[in-house]
Amino acid sequence: MDIQTFVDPIRIRRAVLGFSGWPDAGKTIQHAFGELSSVLQCRPAAAWDLDGYWHTESSRPLVSVHHGRIKSLDWPTYRFSLCTPRQSEPILLGMGPEPSIHWRPFARKFLKILEGWGCREILLLGSVYDDIFHDEVLLTGVVQDAEGYNLVRDLGCSQIEYSGPGAIHAVIMEMAADLQMKAYSIWSHFPSYLNASHELLIARILRMMGDFLKLEFKTDHLLRSWKKREKEIEELIENDEEVRQVLDSIRQADTLEAPVHTPATVIQLDEFIRRRQERLLKKE
Repeated sequence: MDIQTFVDPIRIRRAVLGFSGWPDAGKTIQHAFGELSSVLQCRPAAAWDLDGYWHTESSRPLVSVHHGRIKSLDWPTYRFSLCTPRQSEPILLGMGPEPSIHWRPFARKFLKILEGWGCREILLLGSVYDDIFHDEVLLTGVVQDAEGYNLVRDLGCSQIEYSGPGAIHAVIMEMAADLQMKAYSIWSHFPSYLNASHELLIARILRMMGDFLKLEFKTDHLLRSWKKREKEIEELIENDEEVRQVLDSIRQADTLEAPVHTPATVIQLDEFIRRRQERLLKKE
């Protein structure tokens, strides 16, 4: 069996799902799922070996070698967690690599798995690089119908006009509609020039998730981390002419045009902090 279950039976009505790789700019969704798992009572529910849905040009198994011997091989796997918040219905979280081949067979099997567990409503999360400033937060929604439009609008999402490369999210949404399954896709927009975690954006995603699930998530620790990171970013911008030119070009552009995938100029925040610490040590 390519799907191994650890909970029997799995019975849920709602699932929140994400994919790593192209549709997770800045690993924002992975970080958000990590926060969710830490505050909700989650346990491993199932693991789906994605053999047949990936190739080595886009993904490779992770190997662990200890004292010259192979200790383990970690194959591309989609993992489901069952979360049981207090005074709330069970929720299924799912995260794994976006398949690189056979999208339609993947989506059909993906939805068949969820349907077999009783799922009737799915929320797909993604993150995309965009020409947006680091102190802005933009979430956009893709929906199936007017009911979905009202829901994502109430969650604080904007609408976007886009034509370009798609993600597996769109395929899943189209097939979910044929199964009379509700599906929404919400995208966070990540600054194209930033190479660091964006705690402000993660905090906003968690607040949105709380509204969707009728739960409350504390985000004070994320906001404190962002306040420190933002100060470092502003200091870097002040001392880097090239980055200032990039920001000036963004100010002159329409930020709700088609998102971009890869940044041309990236703020290497870790490298900046390392150089700054070296300068401080020399002064001492």
